[in-house]
Amino acid sequence: MKRSRGIFSGAAAVVLVFLCLAPFAFVLLRSFLTGHGVDLRSYYDVFLGSPQYLFRFWKSLGMCGCIAAGQLAVSVLAGWGFAKYRFKGRDTLFFLLMLLMVLPVQVTLVPDYILLHDLGLLDTYAALILPSIFLPLGAFILTQSFQAVPDAIVDSAMLDGCGIFRMLMWVVLPMSKSGLVCTVLLSFLDGWNMVEQPIAYLKDFDQYPLSVALAYRPPADATIQLVCCILVVLPALSLFTFFNRELVEGIVLAEVK
Repeated sequence: MKRSRGIFSGAAAVVLVFLCLAPFAFVLLRSFLTGHGVDLRSYYDVFLGSPQYLFRFWKSLGMCGCIAAGQLAVSVLAGWGFAKYRFKGRDTLFFLLMLLMVLPVQVTLVPDYILLHDLGLLDTYAALILPSIFLPLGAFILTQSFQAVPDAIVDSAMLDGCGIFRMLMWVVLPMSKSGLVCTVLLSFLDGWNMVEQPIAYLKDFDQYPLSVALAYRPPADATIQLVCCILVVLPALSLFTFFNRELVEGIVLAEVK
């Protein structure tokens, strides 16, 4: 009976892996094929022949890097406040923070559009970066991570003369590596995959990130579009490969707490 369960579980795992990898395998194989057989010309056009693809790629990468860095800074301060400070209305504010997490991005598009319009930030990358910096997920994750830091360690650091920022930098953050990596990865990927915000806040096609610009390729450039899909996948695949353990630990810690 136990052996039958093992065989069934193994077969189910193989099927699941195949279903997950099949779309990527199709894109990879199809990107080498044209109407004239196997051809690497599309890879040459994307990576070497035309600067427009890599230029848009690096702009998108820089934008997502700004989002990840900004959200990390805000989330560290907010998470520390929720985790270690006792103030009136803290639980209510944290409940509202969790409530904001379940709202789909479409709900906030109109309010964000009005606010960005009043600030004169439409048609700029700031319209994509600033709202993403203040998303609540990072603060929620780091609140759970900081709650796992013993108060005795924090008190000892303060007694040794550490200020709040020095104590955060040299004591708390190294102990919360998984939460920090999880916050950076999820905020980066959220910005990397954004679609609705660029369409709503930007009018100039040249400003569109790579995730949106791909949809505007003509059908005749299907092979180039598939190569660009591979280009889009590379950052996410690299991050998940190198930081898989920290990402899983950060998510598990947030769930346990």
